[in-house]
Amino acid sequence: MIDFRYHLVSLISVFIALAIGIVLGAGPLRDSLGDQLSDQVEQLRTEKEEMRTANDAMTVENDQLAGYIQASAPQLLDATLEGTTIALVTEEDSTRSQVDAVEADILAAGGQVGPRISLQSALWSPDGAEQRSDALAQLRGIDPALLAEGEDDIAVLGGTIAGLLSGDAEEDGPDAQTRAEAWEALRSSQLIALDGDPARIDAVAYLGAEPAALAVDTEDAETAGKRAQSLLTMQTSLLLGLVAADTPTVVSAVTTADTSSDGILSTVRTDSRFRSLSTTDRLTQADGPVLAVLALAEQLRGGVGDYGTASDADSRLPEVDRAAPLPGQSADAGGAGTAPEPSDGGEG
Repeated sequence: MIDFRYHLVSLISVFIALAIGIVLGAGPLRDSLGDQLSDQVEQLRTEKEEMRTANDAMTVENDQLAGYIQASAPQLLDATLEGTTIALVTEEDSTRSQVDAVEADILAAGGQVGPRISLQSALWSPDGAEQRSDALAQLRGIDPALLAEGEDDIAVLGGTIAGLLSGDAEEDGPDAQTRAEAWEALRSSQLIALDGDPARIDAVAYLGAEPAALAVDTEDAETAGKRAQSLLTMQTSLLLGLVAADTPTVVSAVTTADTSSDGILSTVRTDSRFRSLSTTDRLTQADGPVLAVLALAEQLRGGVGDYGTASDADSRLPEVDRAAPLPGQSADAGGAGTAPEPSDGGEG
């Protein structure tokens, strides 16, 4: 059994060690430790200032380039989409002003805006199950072959929308009347809002919102998480359908900061299944719509890339090969007869 003397010796040892520490800290080690801490603080302060200076310089440079791209838009875009029809796909009205800007730049590039399809929250929200079920029942009644494969109704509907957007009714898939009835079933079930004729398109611009813009503030964490996952399921299945149909597609999305991407933009940029799609960030910035339209022009000529200022972008600006033919053009024509030579600031 341990006696009292053992406890006494232990306590004395602790107090001796404490006393030694106090003496050393107040004496020989005080200046050394203080100097080391001061040096570290000063080094951190210097590094912070250097990083701030570098960030400010990059911000100024990026703003200047963005202004140049916007000012040069007429020369950069001229005839790059000549004779093509582009479908615009959005989530609700989250990117209305950006959609208008992209549409204006498509027209400036010589293209036409086909259908504007606004995907409604009932497509992915937890309380939209009845509307999704109703739409699926209508689609089965029209033609069961319209329905895409999927693990749940959200994935099936996303893939089905992609199938309706892709392909030419004269060559494959359902005829024009069947497609029109299918679009009406989706519209009447309040899963989409449709403006324009979706009969024939050459490419799709998916203009995505920042995920937070589609959240519902009153939902608890569990419901909000389910909503976010369902939204991603819908987006993923729709875009995978466009990939499977080999439909030229650009995903351009709102980003919370120039240094990062999230939501569907991050998914497309990191998932190898989407490697045939192009992406752009900066959708809400002055040059964002121009980047999206240039990426469309590149996609239609067989190019692909991730563009913008986010850390996962490949480069700042797409390089459109104007000599390459657009859909419906011969290789000899290549669009060269209508497109001017790029300016010194163009993509070359």
